[in-house]
Amino acid sequence: MDENKHPNQNLSKENPKGSQAPETPGSAPIASRRVFSKRWVYPAIYLGAAALIIGLMYVKSQTGTSPVTSTDVNEGQGQTTTTTTQALTWQWPADPAAATKVTLGFYPAKGTADQQAAALVSYDNGYYPHQGVDIKAGSGQPFTVLAAADGKVTAVNADPNNQANQLKGLTVVVTSPGGYEEHYESLSAVKVKVGDTVRAGQAIGTSGTCLFEQSQGNHLFFAVYKDGQLIDPATVLPKS
Repeated sequence: MDENKHPNQNLSKENPKGSQAPETPGSAPIASRRVFSKRWVYPAIYLGAAALIIGLMYVKSQTGTSPVTSTDVNEGQGQTTTTTTQALTWQWPADPAAATKVTLGFYPAKGTADQQAAALVSYDNGYYPHQGVDIKAGSGQPFTVLAAADGKVTAVNADPNNQANQLKGLTVVVTSPGGYEEHYESLSAVKVKVGDTVRAGQAIGTSGTCLFEQSQGNHLFFAVYKDGQLIDPATVLPKS
């Protein structure tokens, strides 16, 4: 009787009916392969990503400033701290009622010969590259000088009898986040002191005259530094 057993009997015990063959290691489950084989899956993913990007762009446009994120790693404790700050918001550094305009621009080191010649200051039989912009009222009268950006007053030269102040007028320096530093010169009066925190649009002084740019009459000389280097104020200021 044993010799007449079905030759496949032992095989059927080792692989009982209904059992499945083991999956190959690393292979994706059949159900997952079926999902991603559908034509609508990838377009749906793309549409979802596009909707997210559009939403973020809308939020950014409503705030008017761009968030700046920095990450600091504490090596001793192996901890990571993320800090988010808002980018600077710049405004025109003069009272809007004065109808001011730029009368002498920034000297372009890589500009044409004509552009460079138009941004030279004549003083004491010499010519000097203009390191900022001169802003004058349409009437030529004094006007209120406003802070162009948020920051802290780090220097004030307000002594009218000081020889240097007579050359360039009274001056105020404001240090702002992001490595910026704004210089306000040719002032006739100063309304802030060292250590004050100022906000964009806050009055910091009154325009005046100076010997170095006597031909400009009553005006504001405004200069901007970024990480210690002079930059053209027109690259950060809104259009006048």
